[in-house]
Amino acid sequence: MRWKLLVGVLLTASIFLTIIASATPIGKIDVKVSTPQGLQGAKVYYDIWTFTKNGSIVVIKRGTLGGHLFFKNSIYLSKGELQKIKNSAETIGSKTSFIGVDLWIEKDGKVYSLIDGVDKPLSALSGWGFEKSIELTLNLKDASAVPIPHARIKTLSKGITPESPTKHWYEWRTIREQRFQNVKIPILIIHNNVWSDIFGTADIGITALKYWGPDVTVAFGDMISEKVKFDPSSIKVKVLERSITDYYAGGDDITVPKEYRWGYVWIKGTVHYIYQKEYFCYKSAYHPQPTCLFTGNERYFAKIDSFTIDRVSGNVKHITSGSTLGKPPYNFPSSWMERSSGINGTLNRPIYVADFYGEIYTGSNGCSFCVGVPVGAILDALADGSLPPWFATVTVGFSVSDYSSYVMLGHVKNKGPSSTVTFHAMESKYKVEIPVKHWFWTSHEDVNVPIGLYVEADYS
Repeated sequence: MRWKLLVGVLLTASIFLTIIASATPIGKIDVKVSTPQGLQGAKVYYDIWTFTKNGSIVVIKRGTLGGHLFFKNSIYLSKGELQKIKNSAETIGSKTSFIGVDLWIEKDGKVYSLIDGVDKPLSALSGWGFEKSIELTLNLKDASAVPIPHARIKTLSKGITPESPTKHWYEWRTIREQRFQNVKIPILIIHNNVWSDIFGTADIGITALKYWGPDVTVAFGDMISEKVKFDPSSIKVKVLERSITDYYAGGDDITVPKEYRWGYVWIKGTVHYIYQKEYFCYKSAYHPQPTCLFTGNERYFAKIDSFTIDRVSGNVKHITSGSTLGKPPYNFPSSWMERSSGINGTLNRPIYVADFYGEIYTGSNGCSFCVGVPVGAILDALADGSLPPWFATVTVGFSVSDYSSYVMLGHVKNKGPSSTVTFHAMESKYKVEIPVKHWFWTSHEDVNVPIGLYVEADYS
């Protein structure tokens, strides 16, 4: 009994993955996988990937790590492969390169699928200013685990025998993706339920000395395309780092009069979803062409590929911004939202965006995500039935290069005639795994995140 308990503890321990970028002429990414004894002998399959100029996923390198995971393992990339990652970022004008990592770990008849992604300065892949390492911490509790489809192989292929061993691997395939350009993306939404005028202002990226950008959110799990409602026990939501960064600025002001119920401040950009399925692929001497079987694992990416720029001042790109009276043209995932604690808004007293962050992120260090934008709801409305209904719950965060800085500042204010109203920000009911930046490292934490920033004005 004690032995079984020990194995269970070991299997849930973390897998530490270090990617070391080198500026040597051949190029090199050095991957260190350190894992407890409970996974000794397990085989690890990997993909290194990035986004193309159109925002699609392209695999840069695919391979395996040996059966001694508690020692150092290395993935070598040629100079050309490293350059592909850098070129993709430079093509879209990003200040950083996005590197995605997929891992598959086989153990006890199951395959554990994990995903992570980081963004690093372009100098990390070339030149003398490169960063020595990229460190990711992956945990088996974050994996989507399904049975290895060996039984299906035996049924479907009579040529596979112990005497004719197969070569197999895992891969994600894009089944469908859509991009929508020049879309109004709300960054502050006001729902006015009081007989009072409500003023709001949102300034995004106002610190011009620091670049920032939208994070990539991925939802994954077993057969999640068939689910109608969001189920946190079977749909895992994880925030990777930023798909694109630059010195951006944007925002606007709005007053939602007492005669109206809704208003929002928006910026314009290109929103994008990617739907992928996971496959177990194999081939043998009897089958020279690979045979690939769907494992059941699926994932959806929600992201912002770019912003619509209306002017440039120095190194600052100003995003096309504005405000609109009325409700945003999509449905909010009300079953996934709840109110944060209320903040009293006496006449003409500003309630700052940072105050809402403090209410939502209480007990965590989660402000690296800061403001969330309802990209899932926008995509669900635009995709014309191509997405499962729960996808509307997915939000995308904005983060800045400096962990201590806010991407968006601003405030809301009760302009009267009511003397006092209460402001509530809406947050997710369920935890989302987000990257949290500290002084010298980044870790993932499970926290509630803001929806919107969507603020309700009420009397209680």
